[in-house]
Amino acid sequence: MANKDFTAAQAVELYIGNYRFDAIRIIETKEYRMSQSQILDPISIKRNWLTRLQSSLPRVYQMLVEQGLDPFTVSAAYTVNNTRISAVTRSLKDVRIIWRYFDKQGSPQASLLVDALAEDSLKSRFEQVWSEERTLLERRADDCRILSSPSPWTRVFETEFEDNLARITKLHKKNIRNGLYYWEFIYGWMTPEEKAKLDVVNPALPNGRRKYKIHQMLSDQTKQRLSPHVTSVLILMKSANSVDELRRLVRRQYGVDQPNLFDGWDIR
Repeated sequence: MANKDFTAAQAVELYIGNYRFDAIRIIETKEYRMSQSQILDPISIKRNWLTRLQSSLPRVYQMLVEQGLDPFTVSAAYTVNNTRISAVTRSLKDVRIIWRYFDKQGSPQASLLVDALAEDSLKSRFEQVWSEERTLLERRADDCRILSSPSPWTRVFETEFEDNLARITKLHKKNIRNGLYYWEFIYGWMTPEEKAKLDVVNPALPNGRRKYKIHQMLSDQTKQRLSPHVTSVLILMKSANSVDELRRLVRRQYGVDQPNLFDGWDIR
């Protein structure tokens, strides 16, 4: 059960790629903590999942406890940007166990976070032995999913995808207005920083199109992570007869608004 008393803590902003978190430190013990809601929100899991875990999924709960999940929580009070926050928190070990569990369950967001942290930790160890250290801005730049120059063209959207999109939009598949729906259903996860970089390295031409396809400007890892999502949207699109119906199917499938599907990878 959670401790009803609020422990005094401090917090600063932390970014994992473009995901923003409160890096909480308990004042008395110097222990690092993360808000329980901030653990679950980026991977699109309901905030009460951990609260109900023991009763609703006892086998999963027991497995995670055996892996080191702390059955108790600490409620901490801290301030970020002059806003006082009271939150149920988890240890960094708990964060790792929870994200790894959902990574194995196939969560693309959890996979991105686990991958990003593993690579960042390895890079940090190299920097330590070479007596180098990246600034916060440099770390965030490393996580940007937009390339500075285009990669060779490869097919991402099959003819079947283009045909079905044209069917529900009632537009010719080459009509530039279909690009709005690619942004809505496929590229809505981009952060403002990534969109700004894309506009610099691959700006829209006077006719409204870009010189290179958007997927040519994505890192290889991003394209790998995006591929199953494209397939998923195609499956839903086949069942839809209009754009509004596709929106409803997508939201029902993921339980979140589409722009937030990959939000934060700043891996995000």
